Amino acid sequence: MFSYVTTSQPRLCSRPLCANDAQVLLLFDYETRLVELKAINKTRDSNLMELCAVHADRFRPPQGWSCHDEREPKLNVDRSHVQYAFRD
Repeated sequence: MFSYVTTSQPRLCSRPLCANDAQVLLLFDYETRLVELKAINKTRDSNLMELCAVHADRFRPPQGWSCHDEREPKLNVDRSHVQYAFRD
């Protein structure tokens, strides 16, 4: 029987063309129209969006929704090392 370990694979930001490490979970509660930003945890869930700190800080909820930022402590974004992938 094979065992696959996913913890060694890098967790990258879910935003297209972003090569930064994921640091924030983005959860949507459609029933209450609430978006939550939480610090990333060890468990992976393909239904959750994982964002880097830059994209999490830029995130705005859809119109009519509220957003709760539950990250502790608040992430300080140093944009000097941000990497983006561009197509030629």
